Amino acid sequence: MRVVIAIAGVLALTSMPSMAKQALNFEITPLIGYRFGGNFDSSKEPEHHRIKLSEETSYGLLTAWSFDRERQGEFLISHYNTSFSQSDGFSASNSDLSITYAHIGGNVPISDGFMPFYIAGGFGLTHFVPKDEQLGNETRFSINIGLATKFELSEHISLRLDSRIYGTFFNSNSAIFCKQDTCAIYISSDIWFQSEVSAGLTYRF
Repeated sequence: MRVVIAIAGVLALTSMPSMAKQALNFEITPLIGYRFGGNFDSSKEPEHHRIKLSEETSYGLLTAWSFDRERQGEFLISHYNTSFSQSDGFSASNSDLSITYAHIGGNVPISDGFMPFYIAGGFGLTHFVPKDEQLGNETRFSINIGLATKFELSEHISLRLDSRIYGTFFNSNSAIFCKQDTCAIYISSDIWFQSEVSAGLTYRF
């Protein structure tokens, strides 16, 4: 886990453009993907009644800029709407939940050729918005790391394929989504994971 955090931090720090360097180009990529993973608990230890999130389509927007001729900085927003599964000790009048990641970071190439691969990563915030009025919103620090590739379709258009793992930081065995002394959901680990695969058309200018 320390290696993952270190890689994400190095990618982000080395990819931010400075005032002394002109950006070579900008890229905008609308993304559509599939988000999966992420469980919560409806009770504290040792019972652990599991609450799962449904796997759903995600939508995102990735903005990238050149740091030099190889590395890029990135700003990623990825959003999806999911729902809690019902569980012992937890029953919501509205089980819908939206989760949005907003991360700044970058990518570096690890191979070249017809199918170039890039290691991507970054850090930022995860914003949770439960639709049940008894549950409150949560915003937490998070990181991501992943693998991406691009296929050039023309001088300005490319097909981008992305896979990422998101890690959101919580205090172990703490209550979350609390509102008016109501805490029906708990987290039993220090870091909460989700995975995502996505694809999009990149416009470079």
